Amino acid sequence: MKKILLVLLAIVLVSCADKKTKTEDIKVTEATSNKTEEVSKKEESFKLLNKDINLGSYTGKLGNNLDVAFHINNDEGHISGFYYYKKIGVDIKVVGTVVADSLLGYELNYKNDTLAIIKGKINDSGIKGTWVNAENKKEYPLVLTKAAKKVTPLPADILGEYYNDVCNLTLTFTKSKGEYYYTYKSKERNLKGKLNFYREDGLYINLSEIEYAEDYFDIDLFEEDPEKEKEYTKLKKIGKRKLGVECYYSPGELTIQNYGNAMNYYVKLNDCGEKYIHFKKK
Repeated sequence: MKKILLVLLAIVLVSCADKKTKTEDIKVTEATSNKTEEVSKKEESFKLLNKDINLGSYTGKLGNNLDVAFHINNDEGHISGFYYYKKIGVDIKVVGTVVADSLLGYELNYKNDTLAIIKGKINDSGIKGTWVNAENKKEYPLVLTKAAKKVTPLPADILGEYYNDVCNLTLTFTKSKGEYYYTYKSKERNLKGKLNFYREDGLYINLSEIEYAEDYFDIDLFEEDPEKEKEYTKLKKIGKRKLGVECYYSPGELTIQNYGNAMNYYVKLNDCGEKYIHFKKK
């Protein structure tokens, strides 16, 4: 009887071991199949990357009224570049891919977190698609056309200290968390604020929160530009002078046209009597 029981036990154990082996074989086969499928998909996606399509510089609109400028490079189907809002002018990083005639880009912040997704169809004249907020998923139309001139990034060496020895003025540009800032120092005052940039026929830098020393409050002249006249009239009513002192940038130098003429009267900085204030980088 004992022998019979031992034989039956042995048969059961062999049967269980055989089933386990078959189950493991099936799992290994499935895992291998899945891995092969993943590799195949990756290889297929690389095959689809458009390595030949020419991109470059574009201008256009995001949404209904935001003017933007882009520059995008295509490196073997992987894109990199930047864009900026013309009203502010700070470069925003863009990376992504091009598959066939479809662009998929990601707008990144200073920490390389994704802020927005850019989808578009590329044609000979431009790119048409959407800009999608990564957080709330709101979509806005994006329409870009090929730019006649190359859209250039902000100079890498723009940061630093600039000095005017005639009037003993100092301008310092810094960058923090993707934003640009200035510090303006004279004998009389010390001012701080954000920088904005304009890239039309050169690079202009706006010291955004400095109030003009003298402007339309100080002289009563006909304003030739009707839009400006409306703006000035409105500002006069609320007792506010024009804000934002503009500098022209050239490598290692800043120039401020400090005052105008009888037909375009203003004084930007009362800390210096020079018409053109030149700052040299230290």
